Amino acid sequence: MVKIADLKVGQIIKDEFDQIDRKLLRDYAKWSGDTNPIHTNDVVAEKAGLKGIIAHGLFSYGFVTKLFEDFLEYGKYGKLIETDVEMRGMVRCGDLLVTEAKITKIDGKRVYFDMTQTTFTYVDIKDKDGNIVKQFEAGERGYVTEKDIERGLVKTREVDEGTLTYRERVATPGTAIIELNE
Repeated sequence: MVKIADLKVGQIIKDEFDQIDRKLLRDYAKWSGDTNPIHTNDVVAEKAGLKGIIAHGLFSYGFVTKLFEDFLEYGKYGKLIETDVEMRGMVRCGDLLVTEAKITKIDGKRVYFDMTQTTFTYVDIKDKDGNIVKQFEAGERGYVTEKDIERGLVKTREVDEGTLTYRERVATPGTAIIELNE
């Protein structure tokens, strides 16, 4: 149950999705009616200047609304009043999509959030000698650029198989307002 008394400024709600693949994007294109081939056909996407297909903007935006609908149990405890987002970065196959909202203000029954949607684009895993143990689509297709490196978006962390290299980028910043029923 979601109650104002249980919420506080600074509290975070979060959702993670790591199953973005070509089949899902083809299905989304069919279901949404947005059949622009940059979302389903690598050859067309490359001719358009991309290094492979990208997710639909409304596909990734759907995870913003899903975060709040899940939190409110689909209207049981309240409703999503407003979202305001800026789509800045592409979401690609293989990305981990993390949607996070932080409470910034509580006013009566309304709760205000700053929201970010971040993509984690895995490049490769290397062993201690620098040999590639596993390469992801981003590494194969060159999704990560020198500009990403210069901007400090490319990071590493240790995993069981070795050192994972990935790009962490805010794809969609924004705000949201919910109103609770109580």
